[in-house]
Amino acid sequence: MTAKDKGFDKQAIATTLIGCVQEIFTKTCHLTFSKEPEYVEREIIEYNSRMRIFGLEKFNGPCYIAVVNFYLNKREYEAKNVQGVMVLYILEEIIEKLMKALNFEGVGSNEEDVESILNGCGEFCNMIAGQFKNALPALGYSDLVISAPSKYVNDIPDGVEFHYGEYKLYELSFFLWQIKALVLDISMAPDPHTR
Repeated sequence: MTAKDKGFDKQAIATTLIGCVQEIFTKTCHLTFSKEPEYVEREIIEYNSRMRIFGLEKFNGPCYIAVVNFYLNKREYEAKNVQGVMVLYILEEIIEKLMKALNFEGVGSNEEDVESILNGCGEFCNMIAGQFKNALPALGYSDLVISAPSKYVNDIPDGVEFHYGEYKLYELSFFLWQIKALVLDISMAPDPHTR
């Protein structure tokens, strides 16, 4: 019996992740979204067995990017057998306000300090990934292992690792201060242990 036969709903991945982000915003920084989050399913653009990442496809301006991978267990992590990938894009225009709202001290106070901004983006990505990981058992996943976040500006020329059996991802858009401020791409393969 495959995960599909068992009723695995990939859309539940997207809606669960939206709920996790909303909870973080409500509890951590007391911000509300300008409008309801949106999500669409998209094809994964692959090059050299990696998922291509271009921030300019998400925003009409510069952005910061943080990425984490999910693995079924420590052995799969060490073997680099990716179960899923989550990519966070944050519009540069709102980075200082967002980092301040998240109480990330000193992050974004100096636009020249790209390293501290990237570290703040990585920390925020890690918060979302941790919340998401805790919600995944309700969707039939085991206790996944999360990689440390990788951080970039505008794009990732070499792309990122993803589960090769996946051809689609969900693109989730979040609106703050009346603009599209954050985008999350998520691609997760079903947990084979729940088949």
